[in-house]
Amino acid sequence: MKYSRRDLSLLLPALAAAATASAQSGAKQQTKAAAAAEPAPGVEKLPVMKTQAFLHKDVPVTENGQNKSRRMFTAKTHTGFKIESHTSDIAPGEVNHPPHQHLREEMMLVRLGTMELTISGKPYRLGPGDVGVIGSNEIHNAKNVGTTRAEYFIVNIGRDDI
Repeated sequence: MKYSRRDLSLLLPALAAAATASAQSGAKQQTKAAAAAEPAPGVEKLPVMKTQAFLHKDVPVTENGQNKSRRMFTAKTHTGFKIESHTSDIAPGEVNHPPHQHLREEMMLVRLGTMELTISGKPYRLGPGDVGVIGSNEIHNAKNVGTTRAEYFIVNIGRDDI
């Protein structure tokens, strides 16, 4: 195939535009990769968890209808992972929240009452002293299936941004 100078004069700007677009796309990919390697927005601003006590009686209560919760702490570990804990007090027949999922792993530690923790459609009946572990990205929620209020602790660790 033979190309004239006129053909080249039309082709060169198109090639230059394609090269520029490719370079910009590569830069965007590098920026995304760098962002994924960094802690989630806000994690870098969290305090590093130190040895300390969090007294249940001193943590403010948040009410949501008949349910109550207390945010015990939100911090990061010395290795930079977000760590969070809260307690919930759920009325009989009530759920803690709609089914949802997240990247981080989570543990439910039941203190009082009877909770049914449903993970990926499978129910687990938990009572005082029992622990339920929720794996990464598993759809879950919990319901108080007892006749009295149920109390439990949630502890989760990990990032949700990667």
